[in-house]
Order: sequence, then structure tokens, then C-alpha cells
Amino acid sequence: MASENMRVLGIDPGTYKTGWGFIEGSRGGFSCREWGVIKPLKSLSLSERLAVIYDGIDAVREKYRPDVIVCEDPFLNKDVRAVLNIGRAWAMAALNAAKHSLPFSTYSPLEIKKSVTGYGRAAKEQMNSQIRVLMGIKEEVQEDAGDALSCAYCHLTDMRNYPVEDCAGAGR
Repeated sequence: MASENMRVLGIDPGTYKTGWGFIEGSRGGFSCREWGVIKPLKSLSLSERLAVIYDGIDAVREKYRPDVIVCEDPFLNKDVRAVLNIGRAWAMAALNAAKHSLPFSTYSPLEIKKSVTGYGRAAKEQMNSQIRVLMGIKEEVQEDAGDALSCAYCHLTDMRNYPVEDCAGAGR
């Protein structure tokens, strides 16, 4: 088990809804979990929505003081324009991390799904349900916030994020 708690802010990027999820803990358990969705007005221009997203991420970062910001990598689908916009929102998370000298990590959707459900092709509903079980959350969680919590959970439980001495004996 890791010797110290890690404070992880997960981001699920989108230009109309950007989910965020904060987890504090270690591979052995969680002491804090909060989540929400940043929703710029649809009537705003793209650049104005991106500014709202940046400011929203900044407010969450300021409140929870994470050690790292993590984000799901955009994945290519049939709608190239949608992927481009997701990438723009993703850039707001990366920029916020860089401006505040925080590490920024990314995970593929497959890695996140496998971490949360054990299956890399899990459906959205299965992901949201499983992250609630893993986090001990009784109430409903908006899909975008659930995706952000899943991203943070993936980082928190990834053995590569812990010093070798913390992993001694793992798998024995």
C-alpha cells in the first residue's frame, strides 16, 4: 500500500459539459471524493465556452489542491469535429496543470474501463454503476462526472504511479 495519500483531479473533457472528479486516497482506500460538471451556456461561442471550462477547472483545482490532474485521451470516432472540440477542452485541463506546475497524465478509454470494470469494452452504464460501487457512492452521479471519477480512480490505482518500495511484495 502506498505510504501517502494521493490527491487526484480527473477530468472528462467536453465543450458543452466537462465532468470533474476528485479523489484523495491510495490504492488501499479513499478518504475524499467529490464530483461535478462544468456546463458553459450553449449560447456562448466556442472560445467563451473554453474560457468557462478553464475557469471551472481552475476553481476546482484551487478548492481541492490536487497533486495531479488526469484526463481521458480523446478517441477518434466518426465525428471528427466532435473529437476536435473534445481535444480543445482537454487542452484546458492540460493548460491548467501546466500553469500551476502540476503533473498531467492521460489514460485511454480502454485503460480506464479496464481499471474500473476489468473489461476494456464496458458500456457507459456499466462504468457509471461500477465507479459508484467502488467509491461507495449511494446517490446518482452525472455521466460526465462519473467518467471523470473513473479517470481519477484509474490513476490512483495504477501501480506505475507509486514508488517501487510501495509496491514491494505486490503480486506475491
